[in-house]
Order: sequence, then structure tokens, then C-alpha cells
Amino acid sequence: MPEPSRLVVGRSGSGALARLLEPWPEPDRAEQAFPFVTVDEAGFPHVLLLCTAELLPAGDRLLVAVASATARANLARTGTATLIAADGTAAHYAKLRVRATEEHAGFACLTCEVVWHKRDSLGIPLRPMEFHATPAIAANERWAETRAALVALRDRSTQD
Repeated sequence: MPEPSRLVVGRSGSGALARLLEPWPEPDRAEQAFPFVTVDEAGFPHVLLLCTAELLPAGDRLLVAVASATARANLARTGTATLIAADGTAAHYAKLRVRATEEHAGFACLTCEVVWHKRDSLGIPLRPMEFHATPAIAANERWAETRAALVALRDRSTQD
């Protein structure tokens, strides 16, 4: 099995993960739910599920929108998280370091450096965790607002 490698989102070697994170969730379709893991004050994992409306590859960074107050507190304290994704026969594990946080009403946009990435496969077909996307979920989770904030953050960072 190959050694873990550092991921540069959207560049060679990481294209599969970047492609999983880019599409917009479509109503009335099964969409992948991506476990996003932080660590609480007692040292236990805290898991939340994100969708592609809340994740945006941006060159060598991953932009993430997080609404959970617990996860935001964990991230403010540790500055680290892990993102998990599945694709065909491969699992992707990406260790993230928060480089900047932009607060919004009810959520934060994080600029994360991918400090470690591993594509792990034994050739066994995987089924990613999924949910059925609906317009009601999109409205409740404020997907349009979070994605607009992530796109604006990406566009500002490419101008610098």
C-alpha cells in the first residue's frame, strides 16, 4: 500500500478527491455525506456531516462552511480536522489545518490547508454515506448562502 502523501487540492494526485467535492447537490438525488471530524475538549471525536454545498476546493486550499457551534469551538481550540470521502473502491482521508476563519451569521467559512492526504484502497467496492437531497434540506441548511460565501472567499483569495 502506498505511503500517505500531501494533497494539493485539484492538482495531480488529488483530482479524484477534488472532483468529489466540487459538484452542487441536486434535489431529489442521493448525495454523498462527508464526515468532518474535530476533537472535543475531552479528546473525543466530534463528527458532523457536510455536503458539497459546504465544501469548495480552491487551489492548494479547501474551503469549508461549518454551522455547528461545537465544531467551530473545537476548530478554534485545535485548528485541525479530518475530512473523509469515498469513491468507488477508494477512501480518501484528508487532515486539515485551519489557516483563516471568516464569521457569518450562523456559520463560519474556514480556509484549510490540506496537510496530509491518503487515498486508501484494497479494491473493495465502497458505498459512501448518502442522504436524499431535497429543496427543504437546501433551505434549512442554507446551501445557497454558504456556497455564495465560499465562492466569494475563493474569489478574494485568488485576487491576492
